[in-house]
Amino acid sequence: MTTTRGARTPRELLSAFVGRVAAGDVAGIAGAYAADAVVSLPRGREAAGSQAIERAYAAALAGGALLAVGRPDDAAALELLVESARVIETGPLSMVSFTGADGAVRTMVAWQGEDGWAWVRDGSMLRDVEAALGAGLSDVA
Repeated sequence: MTTTRGARTPRELLSAFVGRVAAGDVAGIAGAYAADAVVSLPRGREAAGSQAIERAYAAALAGGALLAVGRPDDAAALELLVESARVIETGPLSMVSFTGADGAVRTMVAWQGEDGWAWVRDGSMLRDVEAALGAGLSDVA
């Protein structure tokens, strides 16, 4: 696994990620994942790898999906989401769980490489977002 993310802690990774999701920064969102990360999609499908993950988020946002982090103009709510997250760290792996703006608990797994933390498994951010299955995701498993 390789990453060029630079986050020093899993919570820092979550904070940057939440900000990018709230801002609709697709490249920044995809950049928070390791090159070989896997994101769960609706109907048991998955986006594997950076390009598929970027396309899935682009399709979700283009489809008008309201993602779990909430409104970008509500900085206090975004900060609370990050601060209240549960982080379990064991060596180079970390499980990060947080309650999204929709009330659902989201869980992601991060890995620490030489250059910082990156998401490697995301089973919840796009799992229920049908728009993430948009056109151009032919390499989704």
